[in-house]
Amino acid sequence: MTIAVDLQALSPCDSLYVSPHHDDVLLSCGARLLADAAQGLRILVVTVFGEEARPWPEIGDLARADVRRLSLGLPDARKRSDYYSSFQALVEGRRADDDGWVKQLAQALGDIGHRSKASQVYVPLGIGSHIDHRLSHEASLRALQSGDGRNVFLYEERPEAFVRGAVRVRLGQVGARLPPAAAHAADRARLAPFLWRFHWAPSMRGDLKGWPETIKSTGLAARQWRQGRAWHPQKGFGPRLQPVVHPTDAALFEGIRALQAAIAPTAGAATRVARLSAAYARRLGGGEHAERFWLLLPPREEGGITTVAESDELLPARAG
Repeated sequence: MTIAVDLQALSPCDSLYVSPHHDDVLLSCGARLLADAAQGLRILVVTVFGEEARPWPEIGDLARADVRRLSLGLPDARKRSDYYSSFQALVEGRRADDDGWVKQLAQALGDIGHRSKASQVYVPLGIGSHIDHRLSHEASLRALQSGDGRNVFLYEERPEAFVRGAVRVRLGQVGARLPPAAAHAADRARLAPFLWRFHWAPSMRGDLKGWPETIKSTGLAARQWRQGRAWHPQKGFGPRLQPVVHPTDAALFEGIRALQAAIAPTAGAATRVARLSAAYARRLGGGEHAERFWLLLPPREEGGITTVAESDELLPARAG
């Protein structure tokens, strides 16, 4: 269980992205990638699970950018074990031997982060709770911290983040602690709409198939909703996070639409992603398109627990 990385072959970069699967960064950080490319930044994308990275669509500045892609080649959940054959296991389960994968992955990401000297690092928040995303999230936070000239951002996985309440659920699962001004950044959702929309993202990804499994997942969705409802943003014992919304420059809109169309499995799915993305941007207050990231703040210890100063002034971004 060793992850082999040729560190000598890695050259410094400006932005480092950790992608659980080959398309996660494109789906979730498309505008950020295009903006980095337009600025001429050096980009390194590390794909954790799956076989050799598949080709990316050649769109706009991204086609001409200095983008290097590194595939770690870890087997995805359903290839690691039959235990993950059900959707419930993918979202709620975890095998004991996954701890070994996390340890190895954290070591590899730490080495890559040190070698790359990236000043901006983007890692998955884990919205939707897919086991591969949870493991990538956990290993990333073990290996990569903000400070010493580096900012670490947790990105919101799409399309999962489009479901109102899904971001709050995940923040509750990790025990996130938010500054006072950001306490309402991830707002609540009513149970019925959450249950109604919960299945769309995993269905699009192919993790949830058919109405029988969709109906069966309702109980799982209800449990997640209750987790989000119980979370208090200023009483968490997990990572300290600050929401940061990146509105998209109008010059990148065409590239974003082309990227959404290229990634979606069908034309209908592309249309729906575009519609939901626009609605989400309005909820974020970011115009036609926006992406929200959660800046990982350095720990602050007081009396044995992580604290946040009451005077922190942060960007209050509301979304589900």
